[in-house]
Amino acid sequence: MSYGHVKSGDPINLQTLREELDVDTSYALVKTDRMEVIRMALPKGKTVEEHSVDSEISVLCLKGEIYFDIDHEAQTLTPDDWLYLNARQPFSYSVKEETILLVTIVF
Repeated sequence: MSYGHVKSGDPINLQTLREELDVDTSYALVKTDRMEVIRMALPKGKTVEEHSVDSEISVLCLKGEIYFDIDHEAQTLTPDDWLYLNARQPFSYSVKEETILLVTIVF
């Protein structure tokens, strides 16, 4: 079963979606038993302390600039940069300018 705001087979325009939603909004595009895809809008200055997720994650930066700290190594994502994280891999982040991410979590 699928939950979220997008139905299977329905295309969406991420550019238009970004314009219509507020900053600091997480929007579940789809969630199934095996994956979740989230559009995250993050305001400049937002930080999240180190944590981990029990599943593998991919992060695609659509807009902005964000610093990830992964295993005590800083990684900068800007538009079109993609990041993969192993399950249970600790990370934190700091948003340097208003940022839009497309996050995929595989269960």
